[in-house]
Amino acid sequence: MSDKMNRRAFLGMTAAGAAGVVLGDLLGKVQAAHPTNKAAATVTNETHDFYGTHQTGVVTPQQNFANVAAFDITTSDLLELKALMKQWTEIAATLMAGSPLAVEPQDAAFPPTDTGEQLGLDTGKLTLTFAVGASLFEKEGVDRFGLRSRKPSGLTEMPIFHKDSLQEQLTHGDIVVQACSDDPMICFHAIRNLSKAARGVAHLRWQQTGQLGVKAQGTKRNLFGFKDGTANPSVQDDSFMKSNVWIDSGDGASWLAGGTYMVVRRIQMRIETWDQQTYSDQEQIIGRQKVSGAPMDGSDEFDTPQFASDAEGKVTPLDSHIRLSNPRTGEKSERERILRRGYNFMENLDSVGRINAGLLFVCFNRNIQTQFESIQQRLTNPKMPDQMLAYTDTTGGGYFAVLPGVATKGTYLGQALFE
Repeated sequence: MSDKMNRRAFLGMTAAGAAGVVLGDLLGKVQAAHPTNKAAATVTNETHDFYGTHQTGVVTPQQNFANVAAFDITTSDLLELKALMKQWTEIAATLMAGSPLAVEPQDAAFPPTDTGEQLGLDTGKLTLTFAVGASLFEKEGVDRFGLRSRKPSGLTEMPIFHKDSLQEQLTHGDIVVQACSDDPMICFHAIRNLSKAARGVAHLRWQQTGQLGVKAQGTKRNLFGFKDGTANPSVQDDSFMKSNVWIDSGDGASWLAGGTYMVVRRIQMRIETWDQQTYSDQEQIIGRQKVSGAPMDGSDEFDTPQFASDAEGKVTPLDSHIRLSNPRTGEKSERERILRRGYNFMENLDSVGRINAGLLFVCFNRNIQTQFESIQQRLTNPKMPDQMLAYTDTTGGGYFAVLPGVATKGTYLGQALFE
């Protein structure tokens, strides 16, 4: 392994188990000195196991905060790339278990292995999800790591759809990592330490944070004020996940079995323009009632839209978001359904003084072309585009293949691909 990989950091990972004991003792003393609400601690201190057939962060119940970060691989050495994936595997397993990355104190002559800002905090149900982009296999016609023949046919670079304004520095990437937790500091710490460990082998290309309203139950709302995710499938629906989310060995790339395809889109919302629209117009644009979340021809949030007039003559417009995204045409619509896992973002002002906010759209599907793209082509059809496009602007994101889970200790992320 190259010295670029920070040899001490990599070897230090073997002490992670002991570190958990040290940190547990430390946190026990801290909590004894500063008692907190026991019920809240029980929830926030919950952890997810890194190991399994599938990665976490796909069908895991959604946490309140996210940090999605894309990396560019800077090395041309496959061995260094594999070493990074092994190191990231150890880091991810350790952080998700709520342990620090090394036992302290360390040699004062070297940088600390763990940056430390998470000490004293609960993991907040941290999940880390790793996926690869098309450019890892081939870039500008070059087979970078001898993996071109293993690229899944369905993994392409995200195209520019009608009304998109993709910015190169905010789009694509060789590897993407999704960190989710109920504490934004935990998300930041995870991405920071993965980036630190990758020095000399990979560097951050872009990152986007997101958050949801901290609310115990109910469908979350987007920044347009509407419930977002009413028709999302249940993450407990194993049958749906098998048919619409998880990739099978017969789908064309056997090494990807147990993975899924991830679509990320950074959608800027034109907040000021939207806020000038009438209440009625906003409902017509979305196709749902704003407060209840019910369809225009229904009375309850979870009523199935019939796209017919109700007693008051309300009709769901043909170009409303709800009608174009899922026209409810039976089997075809069911095959297209995706699992969404989006977050809101709010980031100061843009270059001309408008509110810089919007939706970090994340979804998972078994086939990008027949699911996400089929839906997106309806939404962006120039002949009858989604009304909501007048109030949104997609500036970044990408397509990625989520690696299968790491089944057991001793194996690593992407091993079936690299070996």
